[in-house]
Amino acid sequence: MKRVFATLVLMAVGFLAGCQSAPEKHYPIEADVISTDVEHKLITVKHGDIPGLMPAMTMTYQVAEPRQIMKLQPGDKVTADLVVSENKARLERIELISKESAKPRPEATR
Repeated sequence: MKRVFATLVLMAVGFLAGCQSAPEKHYPIEADVISTDVEHKLITVKHGDIPGLMPAMTMTYQVAEPRQIMKLQPGDKVTADLVVSENKARLERIELISKESAKPRPEATR
């Protein structure tokens, strides 16, 4: 009887171990900010290829810390850590590389 119980316990432990979610994967990205939505904790960025994950594209991501995007503006360049787990993705450690450059004023016509 003890053997049957031990076997059942080992099977249950094995089953539970198999049900654990896959570990998170981290991908460094460099991107241009398209828009931010601090209230909904979202940032839309245009990023380059992410080797092993996806080609260059424009996407909207959840952010782990909304305060990291409060001062960002469209056109700013950032680096970030893209964290992917299951069917979810979020950006962490968002750092500003450069602010949107001041656009030159058009010359006045005479």
